[in-house]
Amino acid sequence: LVQTHVHLVQTLFRGLAEDLSLLEWLRRRVWPLEAAHDETSLRASVRLGLLDLLVTGTTTVLDMGTTHGGDVVAEEIVRSGIRARFGQAMMDAGEGVPPKLKETTRGSLDASAALITRWHGQDGGRVGYAYAPRFALSCTRELLEAVATLAKMGGMLVHTHSNEDAAERKLIGSVTGRAPAAYLYDVGIASERAVFAHGVHVDADERALLAASGTAIAHCPSSNLKLGAGIADVPALRAAGITVGLGADGAACNTRLDAFEEARRAAPLARARAGPGALTALDALRMATVDGARALRMDDQIGTLAVDRRADLIVLDAERLAPGGDPATRIVFGGGSRAVRDVIVDGQVLVRLGRPARLDPAEVHARAAEAAPRLVARAGIA
Repeated sequence: LVQTHVHLVQTLFRGLAEDLSLLEWLRRRVWPLEAAHDETSLRASVRLGLLDLLVTGTTTVLDMGTTHGGDVVAEEIVRSGIRARFGQAMMDAGEGVPPKLKETTRGSLDASAALITRWHGQDGGRVGYAYAPRFALSCTRELLEAVATLAKMGGMLVHTHSNEDAAERKLIGSVTGRAPAAYLYDVGIASERAVFAHGVHVDADERALLAASGTAIAHCPSSNLKLGAGIADVPALRAAGITVGLGADGAACNTRLDAFEEARRAAPLARARAGPGALTALDALRMATVDGARALRMDDQIGTLAVDRRADLIVLDAERLAPGGDPATRIVFGGGSRAVRDVIVDGQVLVRLGRPARLDPAEVHARAAEAAPRLVARAGIA
């Protein structure tokens, strides 16, 4: 299972940013909490997120951090054994951004360059870097254009948010004079190396630009529903030739990090928009596997089980799946993550008989329980 959009740094925020729309959610809760992270809380959050991902069957993630602590995120990813592309969030602009999160343009670029030097290609390529400009409202045009150039030169992924919420779309239009995806196309971010998280409010012209540029979309159905952002038109995106993967997003806007849950939710939501059969169980399972790998430009290594691919696989206990129907239907609708028995990444067993091999659940949860109230106190949120 490949998740194309997660925020490990937000796992400790679970339940702390409820009943808010996207921009309020960012300004009143998520950004203050990210600014308040210290090394201890950051490490606890990342480890808790990794534990949740692994025991529910995710083998690869594309992660976006916050504007500090990228080395901590990388250390825990390497230690966990999961396959990942990660990036430190880039933010050199934006209304309501706490001072501790706002960077200079040069400082943001230099921070990513240093993380690339230290971490890109670790463990035989299991861990790699992806530039992570947060979204159009928190990045100057100068930063976005520089990222586009550097990513092209280095063959790097670019991971950003776009077209998530109607209010965000309207605000980006008023600031840039362009629709969100069109603006990112103008500055060079939209490309065959880019993954845009969400893509909920995308018009036909933007779909054409995304398809022409080779940009992939990370569909996050649970997050979009929880924030009231809307329902992405996945059938239209796929019909346009756009690669669409799945992601749980962060625990602050989902609570769960379960890839099977995203597949199960994606299918009926697509049918609600376009009718029965618009997204079959097999389609949803492909989005969670090979299409996710394609979005990350890794489908020559992962996403399918074959002799020339990396040894990333999960084993499901068939007795824990609802009986009847074809295998894809049983997996997507009949049990999903509750049936995960073993998880193997790069030939290394990370979960065996439901028990993680490298992470101690009791210790991970204890550290998280210690760190969370101190984080909230530093953030000064009610």
